[in-house]
Amino acid sequence: MAQSTPRVWLITGCSSGFGRAMVEEVLHNGEIAVTILRKPSVLDDLVAKYPHTQLLVLPMDVTNEAQVKSAFAKAKDAFGHIDVMYNNAGQAFYQELEGTPMDRAKVLMDVNFWGAVTVSFEAMRFFREVNPKGAGGILVQVSSAAATTGAPMIGFYSSTKAGNVASMAQCQKLPAWNIRFMNVHPGWTRTPIISSEMLEPSALYASEPTAVTTKFRAGFDALINTDLLNSVEVVTKRIWSMTRMDDEDLHKGMQEGLVLHKMKTLKIVSGA
Repeated sequence: MAQSTPRVWLITGCSSGFGRAMVEEVLHNGEIAVTILRKPSVLDDLVAKYPHTQLLVLPMDVTNEAQVKSAFAKAKDAFGHIDVMYNNAGQAFYQELEGTPMDRAKVLMDVNFWGAVTVSFEAMRFFREVNPKGAGGILVQVSSAAATTGAPMIGFYSSTKAGNVASMAQCQKLPAWNIRFMNVHPGWTRTPIISSEMLEPSALYASEPTAVTTKFRAGFDALINTDLLNSVEVVTKRIWSMTRMDDEDLHKGMQEGLVLHKMKTLKIVSGA
């Protein structure tokens, strides 16, 4: 897809992982990044490297609707429009379902589901009402392969990511405004989420050697050290490249997805 001017991206969850990787990819390709995250200081190295005309860093909590609206308003004040919304903010941890405190599970839902919905709805409103008429925009929702296939120890995480289809359901109704949608489902990828630090202490089944979760814990170090984990940079480059495709090629990508290697799958679902 030809672009006459650099696109403006609004990217959530930029402190690490897919968010940080996309910020770097956008900047590397000469585009503009508006980054929103809870701790802006983690991007100080990028702030020192890129001019304020290409990188804007804003503090924001996706669970705070007023802060979400304020971030979009500041992006408009700085650059006049937004072309791509990269909805990535999220949390994760590994623990047996029954061993997870309900208050912590609810926080996970607030961030991964309600936070994503809040950002998505504001992005769609912005594309429809603030961007120049007919310009529309692209909404990229970073979900997870775990949204379609649950795995031991991440049951609540899987549920929150499965809920991201609410954004897709909304976007199916928006072709008149030239709003395009991509729901990406990365498989096992080397990010800070795939870390032993995210493994919570065992609360259940610890003495049951045949339990699936016991086996998962025993093999977790081997999993995070395997070369079968995908590179977050490789996946991110693929996502970025797909945002440049026209509708025909994007729908082809929706049908074919991307298989990088055995156990390294990125499923892409799109709508326009």
